[in-house]
Amino acid sequence: MNFTVLNWNIGGAKFLEEKTRKEREETRTKINKALIKILTDRSMGPQPDVVTLQEIVRYQEPIKDDQVKDILDKVPGYCYFPFTLIDSNSLSSKAKWNKIKKDSDWDNDTYFAQGNAFLIKNDSPHFPVWDLSDTKQSRPGKCSDHFIEKVHLDSGLYFGDRNTEPRAALVSHFIFDPGDIQESGMNNKHIPLDIFVVNVHLTTLMMEREGVPEIDMLATEIRKDQLNTIFNGIVSRYNSWRQKKYPERGEKITRNPPETTERHSPIWIIAGDFNFTEESAEYAFIKRLNFIDTVSEPGKTSKWGCGTKAKGVGVDPTLTLDYIFAGPKFVSLDPAISLHTNRIIYDHNIRASDHYPVLSSMTLFPL
Repeated sequence: MNFTVLNWNIGGAKFLEEKTRKEREETRTKINKALIKILTDRSMGPQPDVVTLQEIVRYQEPIKDDQVKDILDKVPGYCYFPFTLIDSNSLSSKAKWNKIKKDSDWDNDTYFAQGNAFLIKNDSPHFPVWDLSDTKQSRPGKCSDHFIEKVHLDSGLYFGDRNTEPRAALVSHFIFDPGDIQESGMNNKHIPLDIFVVNVHLTTLMMEREGVPEIDMLATEIRKDQLNTIFNGIVSRYNSWRQKKYPERGEKITRNPPETTERHSPIWIIAGDFNFTEESAEYAFIKRLNFIDTVSEPGKTSKWGCGTKAKGVGVDPTLTLDYIFAGPKFVSLDPAISLHTNRIIYDHNIRASDHYPVLSSMTLFPL
C-alpha cells in the first residue's frame, strides 16, 4: 500500500515580523498559494495523506478581526488541526511579542499564537492513538474531529526567546487495511496496519552553527534529550505495550470486536524540522535506531540549491534540517521498502518560507 507525507516549516514566525499589514497579507497569500500548488499539482508528486506543518501562527487584532485568524486558509479535501505552543495570553513573558510589535503596525493589543499543525485528508482513516479497531471499523466521529495527542518536550520556563521556546511532538494514528499480505504468513486475512505520524520541531539555540562549539554541543544535548522522549517515551512505550499483548494498567484483558490484537507491526513516521544536519550526532542516533531517512541525497539536491533550509526567504537552500524518517526496519518495515517521488520540493516559485517542503511517498510492505 502507498502512504504519502508532506512536511513543511512554513515560517510563520517571520510572517509575524513583517512590518506592515500589506506585507503580511502578501506573505500570507504566498504561503497559501504555495501549499495549494503542492497539494493539487500532480507534477509535484502524489497527493499527501498527511501534512505536518511547523511554525503555524494565529492572530487577532481587536481593531480588525472579530475572531482569531489562521495563517492558512481552508484547504479543500483536508481538515486543519493547529496546536498552539506559545501565545500572548497564557505565557507571562512578552519579550517575543514586544519584538514583533516594535516598529510595526500591529495593534498593541493583538493576540498572537504560534505552534505546529496537521492537515489530514478527509478520507484518511484517522483514529485515537490507543485505538485497536479492526479493518472494518470506520473512522470515529466527523472529519473535523481529531485524535492527535501532544507530548511536551519542554525544558523549563519560557523566557520569550528561541532558546527556551516550548517544543512538542504531535502524535497521530491511522489504521489501514493493507489487504492480503502473502509474504507475512497471514494469507486471506485483512490484518490492521497501524501507521503513526509524529510531527516534531526540535530546539535550536541562538548563535548555533555560527562557530561557537560550546553552543553547538549544548544544542546537541538538548535535542538528544528531546529525541529520547520521542523514541523512548512514544515509540518504545507503544511498541512495548504491543509486545505485552495490549494490557490496561498492567492487566491483560479480553478484546472484543471491533477491537483486535492481531495486527501488523506498527509503522512510525517521524517528520518535522529537526534543526540538525546529516553530519550530526542526532542524525546518527536516529539511524542507529533502524529508522531510515526517506529522502535520498539526489532528492535533496537541485539546480536551485541543496537541502531544506535557506538563510532567508527567497534564498536558495544550503543545508538540510527537515526530514521524514520511517521505521523501525526489520520489525515494522521490510528492508526493501519502496520509496518514490521522495524529494525536497525546489520549485523556484515556492519561496514563501526559509524552509523548503519535503515530500515522501512510500510503498509499504507491512510485517
